[in-house]
Amino acid sequence: MPKPVPVKKTLNALDLVAIAVELNATLSGGRLIRVYRLGDSHYFKIRASDVAYLIANPRRISRTWRIPQGLSPSPLRRFIEDCVINRFEANLDRVMSIDLNCGRLTIELIPPFNMVFTVDGKVKWLLHEYRGKDREVKVGSTYIEPPRRFLDPRFFDNLLKLIEDSGLSDEALAKGLGLGTDWAREVCTRSGCSDPVLVWGSIRGILEVLHLGRLKPVIYASPSYVSPIPLSSIKGEFKEVESFNKAVDDYFTSIEVERVAEERVKGIEDEIARLESSIKELEDTVGGYLREAENLRRRGELIMGRLYEFSELHEALLRAYMADKDSFKAKVKGIEYGGIKVIDYDPLRKTVKVTVNNNEVELTLGESPGETAAKYFEEAKRLEKKAKAAEAKLTELRGKVNELRSRVNEATEETRAAVRFVASREWFERFRWFITSGGSPVLAGKDAGQNEAIVKRYMNPWDLFLHADVQGGPVTVIKVTRGQEVKQQDLIEAAQYAAAYSKAWKLGANSIDVYYVKGEQVSKKAPSGEYLSKGGFMIYGQRGWVRGVELIISVGLRIDGDVIRLVSAPPTAMGSLANYYITLKPGNSERSEVAGRIRELFIKRYPEARQIPVDHIIEHVPGPSVVIESNEGNPITWDTVKGIFNKVAG
Repeated sequence: MPKPVPVKKTLNALDLVAIAVELNATLSGGRLIRVYRLGDSHYFKIRASDVAYLIANPRRISRTWRIPQGLSPSPLRRFIEDCVINRFEANLDRVMSIDLNCGRLTIELIPPFNMVFTVDGKVKWLLHEYRGKDREVKVGSTYIEPPRRFLDPRFFDNLLKLIEDSGLSDEALAKGLGLGTDWAREVCTRSGCSDPVLVWGSIRGILEVLHLGRLKPVIYASPSYVSPIPLSSIKGEFKEVESFNKAVDDYFTSIEVERVAEERVKGIEDEIARLESSIKELEDTVGGYLREAENLRRRGELIMGRLYEFSELHEALLRAYMADKDSFKAKVKGIEYGGIKVIDYDPLRKTVKVTVNNNEVELTLGESPGETAAKYFEEAKRLEKKAKAAEAKLTELRGKVNELRSRVNEATEETRAAVRFVASREWFERFRWFITSGGSPVLAGKDAGQNEAIVKRYMNPWDLFLHADVQGGPVTVIKVTRGQEVKQQDLIEAAQYAAAYSKAWKLGANSIDVYYVKGEQVSKKAPSGEYLSKGGFMIYGQRGWVRGVELIISVGLRIDGDVIRLVSAPPTAMGSLANYYITLKPGNSERSEVAGRIRELFIKRYPEARQIPVDHIIEHVPGPSVVIESNEGNPITWDTVKGIFNKVAG
């Protein structure tokens, strides 16, 4: 019976070959612009044809489209930031190297996981120093890669040598040719693992597919497994994924998020364990108090129930004691009166132990049985009071445990939700943008540089240019199809957008005039003898005006599958752009405070909004504001948004 396929916990050597082939096709020539670290993972931000992220940790090296919150700069950044990637290399071992124009970064998935940056073979930085039988890795030393303890699987002679030394089996292929358990199993499944020629053909076929990038990446549900090609050795259901890097990212992200969540809640769980230990001890103490109180109360009730007989016996015992103290113990032991039998005497405490109805009771010679019963009752009350206080403490501790468990659940959910899906940005997303209720795309600059770019690159002569009648505000452009007339409502909404992000909001104004002209009336050419600063323009000809434009803006959240986006727009246009949005007017609360409130409202409605940093929301808040309302929306698809902008791209 074949062995079950284990859940994949890390990429193997041949997986890295497939990863490297895809990375070379997409990221070679890209520039490393940031290096971050979180837990045991490093994140590399790369600017290639678009911004991309690479992740490296003990489980994998691959692209990632999911970025968690809490990243911090890595010390590696000072060595490789701004370097250009020449090539990714996988050496048929669990090692990948990134050849850079400034050096070489080698990532070893072989335990213990390590990353080493070298220049001309000398170690300049490493994740941790290593000293073993075969090599020593430290700053300043010549870097030596992990020794290869297997034969190169690309050569038929090596297969024959392996068969001569170890026979032909999946275990021999896994260790002797470095295929690893998973690929060795696949080779044997395909070839039957008996004829060397068929085995060699299977190995060569797999290597050829991987090296040439003829991949059909899949993720299996049961067993949980990811592969660059469908496997004959796994019979379970699978889903196809567009790239192996994407498949690896989908597969390992959930594992890594759970790992980060576990690390985040470990301190809380340790505190829960400590409190639960205290609760157990306190429960035992409470039980002891109550049992002893019940015993004492029962003794007191026995005495009071037969007080006459106890009093008569007590008097007889006193007389005997006074008559002969030295022989008292011997004389009274075994005396029985009215069913009450003396069984012992303690001369130090001067107490007589008796039994009645199979219950033991102590009488004190120096006090009456009634007084002894009263003491029993008093001590029982004291213990019951202590038990009650302990119960109150137990309730408090249990409440703390429940609160901590809630925090564990919340922290886990927050960690899962705080993983941000990184989508490729469309050209218009670098600017402020929205689509009017009439379907016209609108662009606005975030700063003087963007104002300049919009006018020079994206504005056509027939587009409509708008600007608030105040120094300090965004260039706002309604993109228009040639010959199209702009609807009045669209003009009003674009004017509101221009007004909202102008200096007027920060000044606390409630309204402002906005002028508009055609694109052909806007020029960067200054009159003779004058100078236009960056972001400044000359307007020629007659201006149109939208008077008394209300300062109001909505900040919305739109969810497109795994991608969450923020968008801002006038309230009348926002319903078709966002799933949920918050409307603002100028107020007294600072931008950061308002952004925090918006984030809370987003999370309350859509928990996955936890992944949005407050700083990203702040960018959409024009200035000191007040929240006036929140609304649900019914957004058009992202493909529709892209289509509207691309149709009229400048």
